[in-house]
Amino acid sequence: MSGDTSPLLRVDDLVVDYRLARGVRFRALKGVSITVGAGECVGLVGESGSGKSTLGRALLGLAPVESGKVTFDGQDITHAKGTARRKLANDIQVVFQDPYGSLDPTMTVEEILAEPLEVTGTSKKQARAVVAEMLDRVRLPGDAVHRYPSEFSGGQRQRIAIARALVRRPRLIVCDEPVSALDLTTQATILDLFIDLQRETGVAYLFISHDLGVVRRVCHRTSVMYQGEIVESGHTRAVTEEPDHPYTRRLLLAAPVADPARQAERRAAWLGLRDSA
Repeated sequence: MSGDTSPLLRVDDLVVDYRLARGVRFRALKGVSITVGAGECVGLVGESGSGKSTLGRALLGLAPVESGKVTFDGQDITHAKGTARRKLANDIQVVFQDPYGSLDPTMTVEEILAEPLEVTGTSKKQARAVVAEMLDRVRLPGDAVHRYPSEFSGGQRQRIAIARALVRRPRLIVCDEPVSALDLTTQATILDLFIDLQRETGVAYLFISHDLGVVRRVCHRTSVMYQGEIVESGHTRAVTEEPDHPYTRRLLLAAPVADPARQAERRAAWLGLRDSA
């Protein structure tokens, strides 16, 4: 984590409204504030519909910001469009939940990874060298360049997606449920890869997940979202081991564990909390 006291990413009182049928508005984010320091991993956790992915989309310019401010490295990017938004792609990248859906099935791995470089003027020779470096970083063999996404497992496809996010050497990656589509064993190896890559490159992550167990493994700090608001924030260990908010405690109790008997006890405790709310 950087010793710089100024955060790399700063979100202040962000409000996002979606316009529904007949002029009805749905407020997806209700004044959300969060920071991510250089080289830091910050978790954003909550159930489906809590607003966490909407926040990620707003940072990427994919969701309509009603009010509030997003600052990256001291620059206001709240409403960045066109050329300004394209330039931000060098510094801010994203890894999505579905690795297969985010990769063009008609392109080889080399074409997928080289494309973001070539559109910025990188020569084909330089692009090939960067592609080889990125494949090595994500622990894929060099001959993967000639193959197509359909020829890889889910975990391998996510490694390709991570490599694509890294090719421009960004300073921040928005990780939107990047392991939720994977089995538990593959999840563990991909999470370890995220940790190793951060150590090697210094990249920062905003790590979006519904699973407290996932953020506990990779994140320095964690914020919990509920119904479009952040209800609890702090160092990840404190949030996941001694949560203050009832919603965070419910998430913790509902998290899967390997022992079926222990899982049944936790579920019973969770149901008791829910009924007493």
